[in-house]
Amino acid sequence: MWSITRRAAIAAAATAIAALTVGAGSANAANDRHGDGPGNAKGRPYTVGLFGDMPYGPQGRVEYPRLLADMNTSDIEFSIFDGDLKAGGDGTCDDALYSTSLASFNTLKRPVVVLPGDNDWTDCWGRYGAGTGGFDALERLDHERQVFYPTDQTLGRHTMTVQRESSEPGYEKYRENVRWVYGPVMYIGLNVQGSNDNLPHAGVDGENRPDSEIARMTAEHQERERANIHWLSESYALAAKQGLKGVMVAWQADPNFNNEQKLQPAQYDGYNEILPELRKQVLAFPGQSALVHGDSHYFKLDKPMKYDNGQVVAKFTRVETFGDGNTHWVSATVDPHDPNLFEFTPKIVAANVADR
Repeated sequence: MWSITRRAAIAAAATAIAALTVGAGSANAANDRHGDGPGNAKGRPYTVGLFGDMPYGPQGRVEYPRLLADMNTSDIEFSIFDGDLKAGGDGTCDDALYSTSLASFNTLKRPVVVLPGDNDWTDCWGRYGAGTGGFDALERLDHERQVFYPTDQTLGRHTMTVQRESSEPGYEKYRENVRWVYGPVMYIGLNVQGSNDNLPHAGVDGENRPDSEIARMTAEHQERERANIHWLSESYALAAKQGLKGVMVAWQADPNFNNEQKLQPAQYDGYNEILPELRKQVLAFPGQSALVHGDSHYFKLDKPMKYDNGQVVAKFTRVETFGDGNTHWVSATVDPHDPNLFEFTPKIVAANVADR
């Protein structure tokens, strides 16, 4: 049973969600043909763009503008970038990385929600040697928050208003954790990272941090995980309260649904709490759920969540976006009249296929 404090928090969040103008938020929105807003989208199909883990390397930087141009010619309402502004060992995490990425995101005509990736901060400490410059990971995350999340508006030439977890007492630093409602769907963005969600272990996967640094990053992981679980559970509760048909969760990490943890527990125990919480919320929610993530760099569409009897949870879908050497994107069509609600389609950028 929820406590009075829990109920009050949900009620306050519901009021904030209801007050959001989740349609285009820029001055030019009134003249945009998509500017009918989320309420009018409840009864009609619409499409969302999904991409991440790019640009990777010199060739990726050539291909990336083509992908953005392809998305601009598509009929999407908004897009979600699920993290990683560059390859792990490609260049440094200096300020130019974020300012250049910001300029690229703002070439998109429609709103774009940008989530952090491990190559943007957790791996900037020097895991890949001189190529990353040995930056302080937590300072880089703070800088990324200032660059990409200064207000309650998304990026893109047209923006939309979103709610950030930083609006809630006790979670002020987590500006990257975000949610919004569009049509019959609640969208949730979380800072869940590859590289074991920034939970380091001495001697694992090339780690050579001193013990003091391992303790510092472990504390960061644990605090952020609590924030992620709070935002996920509260957002699902709001979606159920509002009678929405679906929830789409987006984060960066490949959460290891294939259960490789049994073989390499120290490389995957950073997801020991967020995955059970996701499963709990998916099973309790009456509608459809989808998880969108990057990290492993190839398109994947499956139903990896199972009930205790081994049968698949049909109302849950995982989609992994393209990345690395495949500079393409994925479209997600939301159809309120389809019992499955979500349909995912790989969108191959033709100009990025024959140039290797």
